[in-house]
Amino acid sequence: MRALGVIRSFLIKEFRQILRSREMLVVLFALPAIQLLLMGFAVTNEVKNLSLCFFDYDRSSLSRALAASFQTGGRFRVLPAPPDAGPEELLANWYCKVVIVIPRGFERDFNTGRQPGLQVISDGIDGNTAALANSYIGGTLADFVQKRMQSRDTAFLKARNQEAGKINLITRMSFNPDLKSSAGIIPGIMAVLVTVTSMLLSAISLVKEKELGTLEQLLVTPAKKQQILAGKLIPYLLLTLAQMQVALLLARLFFWIQIAGSYTELMLFSLVYLFTTLGLGILISTRVASQQQAMFFSWFVMVVSILLSGFFVPIRNMPAGIRLIAFFNPLSHYMTVLREIVVKGSSLMQLSRELIILSVSGLVIFGISIASFRKRV
Repeated sequence: MRALGVIRSFLIKEFRQILRSREMLVVLFALPAIQLLLMGFAVTNEVKNLSLCFFDYDRSSLSRALAASFQTGGRFRVLPAPPDAGPEELLANWYCKVVIVIPRGFERDFNTGRQPGLQVISDGIDGNTAALANSYIGGTLADFVQKRMQSRDTAFLKARNQEAGKINLITRMSFNPDLKSSAGIIPGIMAVLVTVTSMLLSAISLVKEKELGTLEQLLVTPAKKQQILAGKLIPYLLLTLAQMQVALLLARLFFWIQIAGSYTELMLFSLVYLFTTLGLGILISTRVASQQQAMFFSWFVMVVSILLSGFFVPIRNMPAGIRLIAFFNPLSHYMTVLREIVVKGSSLMQLSRELIILSVSGLVIFGISIASFRKRV
């Protein structure tokens, strides 16, 4: 009980300091809201190495040749379709981003000029990616048809039908049928805001105490270092979560984006991720001597994290070595979680890998930061 009383007194002190500063309230709520609105309307992206699956119900030489035509050019990465899963299940489980269904009789209809149909089912979470994928698919199909028509041993040339060789492409978008780019951008902006606010403010808060000399006074009190850290960090954890509620409200009011999945799971992942960002803030504060240095190192870490998070450039477009580095970037996994829960409605079971990675990252970084925060006179 005594330990809780000590932490409570630190919390009251910290909240009073925050509420006395109008500038701090502007930084916490007004500026992130402006960033969310501006970037939500402004940011867009390009596509490479898009995972693609074929459901070939025709099983003809033409359908196999069509699937093979997508393996060149670097736009798509063709994966074998598991026999026990449907197209929607593959998209929901992240196995691929696009599914092309080739119906029975495809080769027969193609050769006799009946305009066979292909169904393209895309993961529409990122509307820009889905639209570009459909454009690439249309271009690849047009090139395939042209090459087949130029081939002398093609049966449909003998039909001399002007309609021969045409393919009716039927497209459908899952999760984001209207292809709104904001559906992928807004959750990414939320992840960036959570990272910036928690890391920067936690680092500056401790360094400010160090500059004013009040940290030394706290360190010579009977309070333990864990209690001091809890009193300093819990307010910023709560304020960051409150900031996220504002972002979710703005996303709903201005971009008509509602959480498709579980709100509780979204907050759980956010809480786990905050152990990483707050831990980095503590770690930076223990290595610098001034607020300017804390801001510089915090911005350096945040810029690298954001660039390797998949926010501006999809991680699959990066070189193999950079993709490996991005895998160890907690922000990339948290950004994936936000997009999956908010837009797709993915469950905790489907995101179990991300939960494990974020939990391990939080424990390691937060543990190192506490160990580096030495209580000294």
